[in-house]
Amino acid sequence: MLTSSEPVDHCPLVAYIGHDGLMDFSLPAEATAQRGLGRQAIVLCCISERYFGPHLSAAGATPLLTTTQLMYPGGFILRDALAGWTRGESPVQIRQRAAAAYARNQGISVKAASGVFAAPAK
Repeated sequence: MLTSSEPVDHCPLVAYIGHDGLMDFSLPAEATAQRGLGRQAIVLCCISERYFGPHLSAAGATPLLTTTQLMYPGGFILRDALAGWTRGESPVQIRQRAAAAYARNQGISVKAASGVFAAPAK
């Protein structure tokens, strides 16, 4: 989890992409340090909102892009999400970019792909 001691202005966004190991084991509370304050997080793995959400909250990080379903966490999603983030787009716009990228890769509608991603935090 968020182990960087870098100041937020040096590391304002963290990302994880891969297998959701938290579906297989529990993370002890002491593994989640208060090092995420002010950071945003992208977590691209199966059902990341449920499994990573509490840890992000405990770390003080804000979820920018998480998932609600089983999914294929391709790098193309992160690429498109980061393109929006670097342009200063809103979380809603970044989610739309992720959904469009996922739809293209999976050959499904953008509406269906949108359901893979959690609604942005308010």
